[in-house]
Amino acid sequence: MSRYSLKPLPEYSDIFEVAVGWDPGLDTYFVQVFGTPDASSEPEVRLWRGTSVREIVAVQELLAIAGNYAEVPGALSARLTLDRNYCPHDPMRPITRIFAELMGHRAHRD
Repeated sequence: MSRYSLKPLPEYSDIFEVAVGWDPGLDTYFVQVFGTPDASSEPEVRLWRGTSVREIVAVQELLAIAGNYAEVPGALSARLTLDRNYCPHDPMRPITRIFAELMGHRAHRD
């Protein structure tokens, strides 16, 4: 799994962090947007996409979503593609099979 923290856009002073990455277990990219925490709490999750199998399969789709909230470095697309190529989804990996069973899916090869 990879995860990169992006700088929120200036107009979003209420956003603490925008994170993107690749999740090989779910075979999806993900994006998370966290609100600024107050002194007594953790950051609020404002947006979390890429929580189900193959929800975001194109890096361009991921970066379009993230770009609504954060500055997206030019090299990030290539980095995320490398992450996916370096650590591809493997439905036969034991943890992937366990997760698939818990989610009510059968593990299969694409």
